[in-house]
Amino acid sequence: MGSKGIAWMLICCAVLFLGCGDDLEIGTSKKEGLRIGKGDESPLRFGVRSGGGVGGSRRVEETTVEGNIFNLRPATSRPIAVFVFVDLRDPGTFQEFRDAEVGIIKDDRTFAVSHLAAGDLTIVFLLDQVGVNQDGTIDPSDPIAVFTDTAERLKNLSADTAVILEDVDLTFNLVSPSAGVAAVQSEANIIVTQLEVEASDSPR
Repeated sequence: MGSKGIAWMLICCAVLFLGCGDDLEIGTSKKEGLRIGKGDESPLRFGVRSGGGVGGSRRVEETTVEGNIFNLRPATSRPIAVFVFVDLRDPGTFQEFRDAEVGIIKDDRTFAVSHLAAGDLTIVFLLDQVGVNQDGTIDPSDPIAVFTDTAERLKNLSADTAVILEDVDLTFNLVSPSAGVAAVQSEANIIVTQLEVEASDSPR
């Protein structure tokens, strides 16, 4: 191959590399990526902010949800994912929502999910399958537990809020997969801090 052919090949490789961008999914294709539900059109990516404002500017999406698991039943070594939905409109099927992010419960039983938009938050814990069925997807046969927010502390949050859930009791129901329970002992275990917008960012 001549020098011109080698130069042309290097240019093509550079274009392909730069075209990858920052939308890296978990997995090697859309079907294998971590996503909500079975639709190929709703992949959830780690660490990628969604949305955008007028003229290409992004919305503020800085709300975070973090916490720790105090009791876990049944004891399991299977991976547990934490989905946080914004303005979820179809609990149970998890296909209609305005924004969502996902994290994994770590070995020390802590979790953190960030880059969430403003709105009503719904937190869902997923006990994922193992082996070839471990796909990070909420399937009908997967045990889930929706966090109980009886006082509606997670409603109408700004896009710059810190939420801490201390000592969550998490119980999955292996017989009835959708009947799991995630709750805290007291409302004091739900700490919601609305961060103030700096004066320089306020309208004049």
